[in-house]
Amino acid sequence: MVKIFLSSLLLLFCISSKASNLSNSIIYGFGDRETKVNWSIAGNLAGTNPNIISELDWRNVKSNQFLLGGIWQDGDYFFKVFGEYGRIYDGENQDSDYNLNNRGGEFSRSLNNAGRGYMLDTEISYGKDYFLLGKLKLSSIIGYSFHRQNLKIYDGKMIIGSANLTGLDSLYQANWSGPQLGFALNYKNNRSIFSFNYSLQDINFNGYTDWNLRSDLKHPKSMTQKGDGSGTKISASYERAVSNFSSLSLVGNFYKYKAEGVHTFHLASSDSSQKLNQVNWKGSELKLVYRSLF
Repeated sequence: MVKIFLSSLLLLFCISSKASNLSNSIIYGFGDRETKVNWSIAGNLAGTNPNIISELDWRNVKSNQFLLGGIWQDGDYFFKVFGEYGRIYDGENQDSDYNLNNRGGEFSRSLNNAGRGYMLDTEISYGKDYFLLGKLKLSSIIGYSFHRQNLKIYDGKMIIGSANLTGLDSLYQANWSGPQLGFALNYKNNRSIFSFNYSLQDINFNGYTDWNLRSDLKHPKSMTQKGDGSGTKISASYERAVSNFSSLSLVGNFYKYKAEGVHTFHLASSDSSQKLNQVNWKGSELKLVYRSLF
């Protein structure tokens, strides 16, 4: 119900905005992001037997990020849309399995290369500016965003156990989407603008794996995950005008998302579901952004 309400409100605001004093700009950006993703499942849907039976952890995943977007300003109202793509060039993964509660009785552990895959982010938002004390501006924002981590694991090495990982080339893809609310603070000093943004998102989560070495599982979707959760995004930036029609910004973003739900194994003969304890995504990035009026 919350998602339907926020999405409908966003559409209503966009339709009702009056076209009067329009100012449009396009933005380009590039930078680097570091990502961490991990999830664990229990032995059954009740969350027991044991409470953590399998856990996967992607860490130090680095990607080159490329941003393209547009901003439409109509008086105190604004509308923004952007897309960002990241190419993963480095990272590592650990896959562990346990027999006992609280990560006891570990009987399998592999360390794997995770330097392939991609990141994808899209966002649409609408808001209004409120000017405080002349140079200080507060903005209220409502929007919708989608985030994806497409993570590969390959070149595996067994640390505990004796599984054969020859030819490992598996995939985990996590998708986070939902409406969001936020605010922004901007302070302008001559040709410079200092900004701080905060948003809270209601998350619908889904993910899937393609475990290429598991002949007992279906392909290309060996396991699927569905759940609900929440996420926050914090952004800070420094923008400097380089002409009357363009500017350069240094932007830092931090993402922290989590969800829980159900994890389903798609066996060749039937499906089997277990509790998805939690899936977590943390990301931090630094970008250089060029903005031009048009």
